[in-house]
Amino acid sequence: MGAFMSPFNPLAALRLAGPLGPMLVQTIRSDFKQKYASLFDDNTVSDYIYHLNAQHPSGEAAFKSMTVPYGWARRPMLQRIEQVQADIPISFIYGSRSSIDSDSGYAVKRTRPDVEIKVIRGAGHYVFADQPNDFNQTVLQILARAEDEQ
Repeated sequence: MGAFMSPFNPLAALRLAGPLGPMLVQTIRSDFKQKYASLFDDNTVSDYIYHLNAQHPSGEAAFKSMTVPYGWARRPMLQRIEQVQADIPISFIYGSRSSIDSDSGYAVKRTRPDVEIKVIRGAGHYVFADQPNDFNQTVLQILARAEDEQ
């Protein structure tokens, strides 16, 4: 099924829906409205998601060209990480509830012990949105560490 669908951009249906697109996002991803109910009491988030994806699909096309069917990387960084200069600090930030596991980060850490891995509790894949305060603090800590090392 994945090979059959690979020529198609998954969000093309959203663009084809035209003016019904915002309602489609609200229906299919009602979890967005619930997740951000404390910040917005209207359809701001689903409208934002719609407008991000209803435009010319440059990000979607880039993602498609960088991956093989099923979303796996065409040229995984894990196979090329040794090409990154040793004096360039590397940090990984993961959400504890993300569908993306931290195995790759720990694999890099085995080859470069100075690699920093941060897991933010209660966050999913979109760490910056799920736990914005913890995410911002973590980024500031990483930047301070990088600045101290220079």
